[in-house]
This record gives sequence, structure tokens and C-alpha cells, in this order.
Amino acid sequence: MQNSLRKISSIPFGIDVLKSFFPDHQHITDKARLLVSKGQIIRLKKGLYILSEDESGKSYNRFLVANHLYGPSYVSMQTALRYFGLIPEQVYAVQSITTKAARQFDTPIGQFYFTHCSAEWLSVGVRMQSDEGLSYLIATPEKALFDLVQFTSGISMRYQCEVAEWLENDLRFDMEAISSLNLDLLKQLVPLSHKHTTLETIIRFIAHEQSL
Repeated sequence: MQNSLRKISSIPFGIDVLKSFFPDHQHITDKARLLVSKGQIIRLKKGLYILSEDESGKSYNRFLVANHLYGPSYVSMQTALRYFGLIPEQVYAVQSITTKAARQFDTPIGQFYFTHCSAEWLSVGVRMQSDEGLSYLIATPEKALFDLVQFTSGISMRYQCEVAEWLENDLRFDMEAISSLNLDLLKQLVPLSHKHTTLETIIRFIAHEQSL
């Protein structure tokens, strides 16, 4: 492989980018297959690749991969909650929210799940996060929590004691972090949700805890 290809680093790239590095190669898809067979690049899906860690010299950023794999989308739910240190369990598949149809991708670097949402829901509570010079879209802690409620069947709460039970026992949520949650952001999401009662109950619980 030409050393110049390492300029791509650990950013996913399409077949057109590969063509720019091998402009004299008439059958670029054949070249891509050859590089995949040698373990130099990894095929994420049709037309999308990433350099192997040996070639790039860097670890994969699976959140960045998720953004490129299927978008518009942002990383959320347990994946984001774990990233922010709000739940203790390791999350192995990357969970994302997208305005496109729900999809699942099984790739050589892991599983990626995408849940459908409305454009209005997508527009609130998403931020750009940067790690080691790479930027990707991820839910805020508040949005990740409400995404989990919004898109998980069977979660329905009318009483604050149910919220406490769910957070402490089911999620094992870091209860000390409740004081830092943005109530205004949570309130913006309620009108966009089909679970008004549950989200409002969670907001009341958080507001009560923050007032103590």
C-alpha cells in the first residue's frame, strides 16, 4: 500500500477517496477487494472502508464510524450513557438514532444499531464531541436518557418512586450525576415525544432531587 494512504488516518472513506490515491487503477473495486484481502483496509459496508489499525497506527473510533455508516445519525442510549460514565455496564454494540429507517450493521469492528426518530426529535440535544482530533455527533446525557425511554418498549412510569426504581436498579444510573442534568433541555423534548406522561414524571423526579 502506498504510504500516502495513511493520511486518511482512522476516518472511514468511500471508494472515490480510494480512487484518488490510485488514479491509474482502472478497476478500483478490484483494488479495494485486494486491500481488504490483505487486511490493509476493512470493508464496513458496500462502498465504505476504514484503514486497519496496523495501517493507520490508530485505534478505531466506533462512534465516528457509526456517524459515517448511516446518517444523519448520532450515538445515544446506553452507548452514550456509558461513555459519559452514567451507567457501569459495558455496552458492546454502538447504538445510534437516525431519521432514516431502523437498521443494523454487523461489521468486522463491531455491531451498530440504528433506531428511527423524527427530524424534530433529532434536532434537540445533540452535540459535537471531539476525541484525539476526531469529531462525531453524540447525544447529551439528558438526550441519551430520554432516547432510552422514548425508543424502549415497556418503559412507562407515572410515579416518581417508579423512576427511582428504574434509574437505581434497572439502569444502575449514577444518582449523584442527577444534579448536573439540564432540566430545560429535558422539557424541550416532552412535546416531541409519544411518552409525555413518563417523561414528565422523570422530569419531576429530577427536579425534586435537584432541590434537595
